Amino acid sequence: MTTPGLKPAKVHKLEQGQILSADVLLIIEKELPIIVNGEHLATASVTPSMEREFVAGYLFGQGFIESAEEISSLEIAEKGAFVVLANAAPLTNRKEKTSYRIVSGGGRTAYFETSDLPRIDSDFKIAKEDIFRAMDLLFEKASLYQQTGGAHSAALFDGKCNLLCVMEDIGRHNTLDKIIGYALLNRIDCTQTFMVSTGRMASEMIMKIGRAGIPLVATKTAVTDKGREIGEKCGLTVIGSARSVGSKLYKDMGVSHITEKAEMKIYTCADRVL
Repeated sequence: MTTPGLKPAKVHKLEQGQILSADVLLIIEKELPIIVNGEHLATASVTPSMEREFVAGYLFGQGFIESAEEISSLEIAEKGAFVVLANAAPLTNRKEKTSYRIVSGGGRTAYFETSDLPRIDSDFKIAKEDIFRAMDLLFEKASLYQQTGGAHSAALFDGKCNLLCVMEDIGRHNTLDKIIGYALLNRIDCTQTFMVSTGRMASEMIMKIGRAGIPLVATKTAVTDKGREIGEKCGLTVIGSARSVGSKLYKDMGVSHITEKAEMKIYTCADRVL
């Protein structure tokens, strides 16, 4: 049985110096129109899983809603996602006053002035060993990444390092929207959680995480200068290059390095890491 979000395909593959026929799995890229109160808001390119959570997280991350209570209904149908908001005025106001920019992943996102982002109010602290444990569990659970190498993954944990959810998608921004949407719809207190991700932490990612109130995020990859700057302003702990002992680094379609000692770079608010 094929994993949801994947479909089989026949290709030709270089193996032992020969071009041979092979069966592979392709990650699905689906166009998802988002219709809010009868009007087309956006069309997203997503992996077809946890679409309801994605839409809720997208609306929140873009500033069109402030809580799940503002959503009267949210239905995923064949022709798109259909949302009814109890009060359309905030959506109209946000659309009229919003400027957009093309972000590092190539998509379009609503732009927030950093002065508009709330500072995270949380006494959350976590042991560095739990961060490594969470990162390892993310890769263990990330089935789309394991099977195709074509997906981004993210996971949300509580303060005791219990896994709350894992999300995968073709887009790193989409995995984040799915995580935040899951938290919104399940009434999770994000100020007592932390996130791990496979994606680069650029400014637009950090803005969404800070807006959700998640106090700490760790990625296996890099953090940009703007991402660090916004994390500092929001009071968000931003960690890059988080790799436990034995982590594999890939280059040129092969394993180039296996981590011999645990690594992490804490860019902001290091006092949350014990």
